[in-house]
Amino acid sequence: MRAVKISIVLVTSLIIPFAASTVSSASYSVSSTWPKVPSIGFSASDDSLIETQSYVTGLSYAEGATSGLYTRTVSCASVDDSLCANADSIFAQMILPPCSATVTQMCVQSLEVSDAKGVLQKASLGYEIPGQKYPASKIRNSPVGGSPSVWNAKDSLNSSGADEYAVSVSTTFQNYQNKGCTQFVTAPCGFMRGFRARVYPIDRTSNVGGDQKCLWVESQKCAKSVDFAPGARAAVTLRIDNLLTGFLFGRMKNVTLDLTSLSSSTNLLRVEADPIDVPKIYAYVAKSDLSKYPKIVDYWKDRRQQLAATDFTSNDTVDTGPSPEWAMGDFTAFEDLVKSGPLVTSIWRFGTQSGNGSGSKCFDDKSKLQGLVTTNAPTYLPNPPAFENGELAYKVAGAHYLEDGVTLFKGSYDLVLRSDFARCLYGFTNAPMQAKISVVSTDGSTQDIATESLREDAAREWLYLSAKNFTFSSPTIRVKLSQAIAVEAKPTSGAATSQGTTPSTVAKEATPSTVAKKSTAKQITITCVKGKTIKKVTGTSPTCPVGYKKK
Repeated sequence: MRAVKISIVLVTSLIIPFAASTVSSASYSVSSTWPKVPSIGFSASDDSLIETQSYVTGLSYAEGATSGLYTRTVSCASVDDSLCANADSIFAQMILPPCSATVTQMCVQSLEVSDAKGVLQKASLGYEIPGQKYPASKIRNSPVGGSPSVWNAKDSLNSSGADEYAVSVSTTFQNYQNKGCTQFVTAPCGFMRGFRARVYPIDRTSNVGGDQKCLWVESQKCAKSVDFAPGARAAVTLRIDNLLTGFLFGRMKNVTLDLTSLSSSTNLLRVEADPIDVPKIYAYVAKSDLSKYPKIVDYWKDRRQQLAATDFTSNDTVDTGPSPEWAMGDFTAFEDLVKSGPLVTSIWRFGTQSGNGSGSKCFDDKSKLQGLVTTNAPTYLPNPPAFENGELAYKVAGAHYLEDGVTLFKGSYDLVLRSDFARCLYGFTNAPMQAKISVVSTDGSTQDIATESLREDAAREWLYLSAKNFTFSSPTIRVKLSQAIAVEAKPTSGAATSQGTTPSTVAKEATPSTVAKKSTAKQITITCVKGKTIKKVTGTSPTCPVGYKKK
């Protein structure tokens, strides 16, 4: 297998990150991918728990200790509860409620879902799931905590035939120095903020017991997550504080983003996108075969430290079970053995990640939302693209084939950049930009991308770049931007005007360091049709996505 890196070259034409290992008995019924003999390895999947409850917890070190592990916990009725006042740390998860006359900040304003004709229609608010409510805190600058909301889209039925969709927008806060600092947002207090928004179609059926994988149960009804209808698209509009900055990451595709200031402290954020499918990945080595894999053994010793010796000799299978954004190290170690598992279908979510951008001072601006990265890659690095040698580079990874071992797994990558951030990176003017996207494997080979596109919205606030249909296993996606600038040339002799000279202009391409030759890339837009769904694809040599025909 090979690793892939995605690089983007712009051309202007004028909650707590936690990757702890888990040990599971081989006799425990897990999935079809679980090894039949004691093994070591990893599995990573987006089939994760959906947040349905708000809560506040006080965390404290052992009695008399001032550092180490949190060994004592207490549940609190609010972040200002006296029960939490003496805790060493406070952790809060707040589910944002629907906006209302009494809740006007940090709330869900609307949901839209496309109908059978592909037109987005406003859903109506049904209700907020019953659950404990937590008041907002002006002292700690935290929002109201509620429960996910259920919305009805009568013209936009989901795959089960129901018209219900749940919206869960969770914000997480942790104050690491609670005894010395009260706020979640004031330096030099140690704090962490997280954010994640999800839309998931639901079907509520009679609760007949057994393992139905209910998201929640109410009035003897089990709410289960189902798929969007084929070709569906959704949009969420949130009122969110202006502390949501930097880069967001999403599991979605064909994204459109709008951000409008409502006040000095609140923004209106709208994200529109298609849901996406992401395969599980996994790899295991039987303990009886470890002598054949010395590099994996060395990696495991470093990864598991003092636990490794027991891992190698126990009768259990040890699966590190990292979430997708923390699985790159495991993937690299087991790369030749990695396989795809079942698809996790119809994912629609976006949120914050833990990492910071690197390679340019432009990442230092913490006052704005700078961009959104989305991909169907099973694992990826949990930070924004890095700026390397004049290119934005982003590392993703996955198995070469889907679960059947025959069908190629085709990659999807979308990057939304704030236009002034992109121009800061490259030192460009306000002229329009062009992009070149390449997918570079670890062996240095470069893939041709079947579909790539670049567009800038009418207000020139956001750049949208897209790469589709590249293959894995662990590529780097590289994006390079360029810009053609109209440069006034020196007057040429013998071309007289009323002033005696005729100036001419030549188009030149701007790079971060110089003005160079004219860009020859020409953007072409084609229309693609799949049933009643119409998509436009833009690029230097655009092709329609799989299943679509050129109109």
